[in-house]
Amino acid sequence: MAKPLISKILTDAGKLKKRDERIEHLRKYSHPALKDVLRINFDNDVVSLLPEGNPPYTADDAPAGHEYQTLYRAFKQFKYYFKGPVGLGLKSVRRESMFINLLESLHAEEAEMLIKAKDKKLKITGITKKLITDTFPNLIKK
Repeated sequence: MAKPLISKILTDAGKLKKRDERIEHLRKYSHPALKDVLRINFDNDVVSLLPEGNPPYTADDAPAGHEYQTLYRAFKQFKYYFKGPVGLGLKSVRRESMFINLLESLHAEEAEMLIKAKDKKLKITGITKKLITDTFPNLIKK
């Protein structure tokens, strides 16, 4: 069975009524890609090197399960888009073009979620910084 998209994991967690159920759901699907998306959104130490807002990209219209790539593989590219030795080593034009290519290879929901997370604007009912620090201790520094 294929793993659900990270966007689906987060949306499903937000639909759960009880806090403990949300924590259990997120832990069940724990993966470095999921944790990275949450850290990008909630950790103030993670600083985007990309312009705010939606870049000019063409969303993938393939149905779920038929996307070219998922965040489970693509999360290894995140180091190019955020402040750090690797990200700062790239010219901004190259970085932005790589990000657009990444977005176009992802399912439209995951691409949209990643854009919101990089701008620290990913809002899902029930998914809070406190919930994430309780679910994954030591994930968020600030």
